[in-house]
Amino acid sequence: MHKRSAVEKWNLEAVKTWATQLAAARGSLMVCADTTMTHMRDIQSSWSGAAYLAAYDRVAEDHGQVQKLALEIDELVTAVNTSVDDVASHRTILLNKVADAQALGMTVDDVWKVMDYENVEADVRNDHQQLINNALFPFEDSVTKAVQAITAQATEIRSAGDLLGSSQDVSAADTQAGRFGQDDGNELAEAVKTGDKAKIDEILAQMPQPALTQFEIDQLAAGNEVTTLPQSTQDYYKTFFQAAGKDGILGLNEQLLARENAGDTTAAAQRNNLANTMLAMTNEKVGTSNGSKGSYSNLPPDLQNLISGRSEDFNGVYDNGYNQLAGRYEDLSQFGELLGQSDPGMQPGKQLGVELGRQSESMVAYLENVDKNMGGQMPPGFTDSAKEDMEQGAQHFLEVATRNDDVSYSLLTGNDMPASPDIGSEYKNDRPFNAEEFRNTMFRHEWPDDGKVASGLMDWIAEDTSKPGEEGIRARQTLAELPDYFAPEGTPNHDLSESDRPPLKMEGDTSVFEKSTSAFNTNPQLSDSLANIMANNIPSYIDPSATETLVRNDPNSPGANDGDAVLSGKDADRMLFLSSQSEGGRLLLEVARQEYQTEMLDKAFNSGGDNPGAWLEVNGGNLGSLDGRFTAAINNALTYQDENNISEHNNKQTEIYENREKAGEIIKSMTIDNIEVPNRVPGAPVVNEVFGALKDEGYGALMENINPAPKPEGFVPPSVTDLQASSNLGIRQIILEELNERGQLPATVTIDQNTTALLDNDGNVVESRDLTGDKADKAVNKALQDNHMLSYSNQYMNRYSTTIIPGLIATPDELKNYLAGKNAR
Repeated sequence: MHKRSAVEKWNLEAVKTWATQLAAARGSLMVCADTTMTHMRDIQSSWSGAAYLAAYDRVAEDHGQVQKLALEIDELVTAVNTSVDDVASHRTILLNKVADAQALGMTVDDVWKVMDYENVEADVRNDHQQLINNALFPFEDSVTKAVQAITAQATEIRSAGDLLGSSQDVSAADTQAGRFGQDDGNELAEAVKTGDKAKIDEILAQMPQPALTQFEIDQLAAGNEVTTLPQSTQDYYKTFFQAAGKDGILGLNEQLLARENAGDTTAAAQRNNLANTMLAMTNEKVGTSNGSKGSYSNLPPDLQNLISGRSEDFNGVYDNGYNQLAGRYEDLSQFGELLGQSDPGMQPGKQLGVELGRQSESMVAYLENVDKNMGGQMPPGFTDSAKEDMEQGAQHFLEVATRNDDVSYSLLTGNDMPASPDIGSEYKNDRPFNAEEFRNTMFRHEWPDDGKVASGLMDWIAEDTSKPGEEGIRARQTLAELPDYFAPEGTPNHDLSESDRPPLKMEGDTSVFEKSTSAFNTNPQLSDSLANIMANNIPSYIDPSATETLVRNDPNSPGANDGDAVLSGKDADRMLFLSSQSEGGRLLLEVARQEYQTEMLDKAFNSGGDNPGAWLEVNGGNLGSLDGRFTAAINNALTYQDENNISEHNNKQTEIYENREKAGEIIKSMTIDNIEVPNRVPGAPVVNEVFGALKDEGYGALMENINPAPKPEGFVPPSVTDLQASSNLGIRQIILEELNERGQLPATVTIDQNTTALLDNDGNVVESRDLTGDKADKAVNKALQDNHMLSYSNQYMNRYSTTIIPGLIATPDELKNYLAGKNAR
């Protein structure tokens, strides 16, 4: 993305001036050609015969070739003028949108973000942000198309000039890109060996860029195929990468990185183009109009060997001890850093993505072995920064891999894995992929980003479970498999008494569930991701009495292959417990629960006729137990963290209460006015917007913009009994607000000559916590009874209480039992 400060300084007229100079040079070229042709005609009177005719024909042929070259220049001049006009138009629109926001006192930063949070209403600021975004993306696309058009035609002229005077016709210029790619690749490889920086710069100036427009990158990110890659671009880079080889590509990146670190913004753009192009050329969904697709084989064999050759599969002997291995990991780290410069929406192909993910696991496993068996000290031959470089390289590989949901699905589940590429005899390539080992390595590793990148292995599940077709099916199947990944049941051991058999699978003396809990605390963004999955799939576990986790077909569509996931009560509660190990996860769950509850109440009043309470008792009878299960999961997660000295919670009930308040503030307005959510989708569930903000900004930044109602004067931290009372007040408040919204709630209720106000002077429902005492309680009950909602309200609280009381963990022994899969008490 181009920075605002740079765009404002652009002098597009200078580009058009260059086009005028090109046209003038084209005129001079034709003058020279015409002069020669005229001279040949003029000497006809003094020179004749076969020699003259041969010379004349040759000059005439060359003149014709120069004319064709001139036409190529004409096309370039047209491309420049047309492209510049298009960019200028989009630029004017974009800068006008910025000026409109600034005129209202808002600040727009260098990445086009409206920054004012105090002096302008949130809706106004969001509207102007959307207007800027709507102008920004077409502008970026127009710039990319302009660069593509100009560089593509420049390559044509290069080809035409190269063919001029040869035995080939200049009109064959558009078929020469592959030859140029090979020549440039060979010259790059040699220049890297000799350190010829000037030659590298010359080659950079000749490379087509960018491969894809911003629109095409966005289409790829949306899961669509792109069939508009220019054939000449594909031809060029196919041969360029093969000829340059691993060392040439890494050497080019090294020189560009040095220039970028010195402040050269052009070098940064060139590295971005190099990374994007490598991903495009290997993506099976990117092709030309004639059907030629991307492929992993488009990378040179020695680079494939680097990516797909994992140290644990090496069956030879490293030269010079560890030095060869150290060199390989250094190359991998550099390549990971290069791929990290690609656009976030630029996806790898399936084969490349899987290979990157597997190499990331291999690198992490090596680092884990160093920590476990070498005291954290890298072996001889590694540089001082090797450990940190490998960590970052592995993180880059995994981040790029998980941009492709097909890759994430295969790595997480082990399904639909592509065949291992043949990379030579020095590596075993017959070892089957072990998805369980992969998950354990990646999820249990302590990532420097709190597991943000690793959580990408799961993020797609929440996005896809509601989709139709194959994407939805595999997401729901994977949802049903999550308990087997993080809290699998144990294998029955009949040599032990039933009471001594571990209900959950053990690794040594520790259950997998407990190890998962530890991992989710080490990497709290894993909890955020799992919480988002659970938040988007409440119907899959709304029934606490479900005894089996499975995928079943829709009973309303017999035979339809659109199976819904069902989680058993125990499996779901364990997933909720893992989801609650982070602050963000706890907030997501509570937002989802309140959002779901609000939607169910709305359906009841729309579908329940005169008796919405009866409809809810049938269709929403589990809302009370759901409230209790969420409360218990959050409380138990906080207990775990207290017991393991992960964090101190002075009063868990207070934190649960405040979490409810924060979620309520978000749900109340059904929008997040003060949170920036990139590419926000209108009408998307509120919980998805919260997750987007957590992913991009983090919990701390999110909370800065959420201001729950202040604690009432004399606030006392609630007990479990108080939580029950709070839940009771909460469900009654929501029902009263629904009634008021529909005009069914009286402003006052009079009982035995005692009048209680249910609405304030502004027509809003009085807060339930202010409706205290026997008189107010009777008034609320009467309002609920008159609208057939009292019975349901009582049912809700009964189910909440019967769930929360046995569900809470209070002692270390209860926690130990729970993590082993036994009854807590």
